[in-house]
Amino acid sequence: MTTNPNRIDKSKVKAPIVEFTDSAVSQLKLILENDYTLEGKFLRLVVATKGCDGFSYNVGFTERLEDDFLVSVFNAPELKVLVDPFAAYYTREMTVDYIQDFEENIEGFLVVNHHQTDFHGKFWRGKPETTPPLLNKEV
Repeated sequence: MTTNPNRIDKSKVKAPIVEFTDSAVSQLKLILENDYTLEGKFLRLVVATKGCDGFSYNVGFTERLEDDFLVSVFNAPELKVLVDPFAAYYTREMTVDYIQDFEENIEGFLVVNHHQTDFHGKFWRGKPETTPPLLNKEV
């Protein structure tokens, strides 16, 4: 059996604390109540890319995968979001906002990682405490 050599050991990662602003709570509830195609799906928070200023994030609706954390939103526990172990490792605490600025043509969920400054630049990866725990490779 072969496993993904970059697969994170979920048992060594804590689920993150996820807080939503009032506008994000309202918008997520509105979307879930009005889009029947999202039945059985959750909002997923993922690390998209890494740059000099730290990580950038994406959100989208998907089904739950085996390794996902199903996280209750801290200030709206009736809402649940998905976070994969990689994102959970690097986003121990995050706030999700919903931005709607028609003048600037900006609309969508915005993820703010409260530990973002820990991952600026390119030299943070050399530190063992910033490398996620990987599963042992099986061949």
